[in-house]
Amino acid sequence: MNKGLILSIIAGFTTLSGMLFTINYKDQKRINRVITISLSMAFIVMILISIFDLFIESLDILKNKPFLNIFIYILINYTIIYILLKIKPKNNENMIEKGELYFLGIYNMIALLFHNIPEGIITCITSNYNLKLGIKITTSIIIHNIPEGISIAVPIYYATKNRLKTFKYVFIASIGEPIGAIIPLLLFKKLVGGVYIGYILITIAILMISISIFKIFPQIKTNKNKDIFTGLIIGLVIFLINILLT
Repeated sequence: MNKGLILSIIAGFTTLSGMLFTINYKDQKRINRVITISLSMAFIVMILISIFDLFIESLDILKNKPFLNIFIYILINYTIIYILLKIKPKNNENMIEKGELYFLGIYNMIALLFHNIPEGIITCITSNYNLKLGIKITTSIIIHNIPEGISIAVPIYYATKNRLKTFKYVFIASIGEPIGAIIPLLLFKKLVGGVYIGYILITIAILMISISIFKIFPQIKTNKNKDIFTGLIIGLVIFLINILLT
């Protein structure tokens, strides 16, 4: 099997580690604490990755494009995503109070599925060119895939208490990396690179930031400041480790 594809599969499936946080606590206070800390981790990691990783990488790719074109593209993306995120989910009988939590997990799954595809492309191409560099990139992806998996698993599990359904959604997000790795193996490198990747990264970054602000933040702001602070610190440490490795 292709070494780039192998590393992409490993990186992608670490997203499943979010399932470790789906613990069936009987104490509601403990459940709320797990949700708050986990979502706070995901909140800070998703924003920092979007700004300092995806945005910077996309602007570097698109550096020869007119700034006005990029600005208009960002504005259009933000407007569409903002409208979509403002649509209120219709809760069923079993989710009167937890519908928002459930749909937060769905939003995160969709965002991270498309976020993982470019990562799979990059991992595959880099690993086949320079295996040591590919391993380094894979390690950094693994580190930030953990809180990403949590951001899907925790909301869905504590809204539904269905571990199989939770696993299904986390698994869907995790296959983004292998899908991305397959693309450069089927097509020429130049067909999956360049400006297309740059614009895709911008869209993903805006989606992740919007989800963090409009969906995750409202879920954590009413909880204990101590738990929020703990999650933010853990997420920040994860992000700094990610920087050191890359």
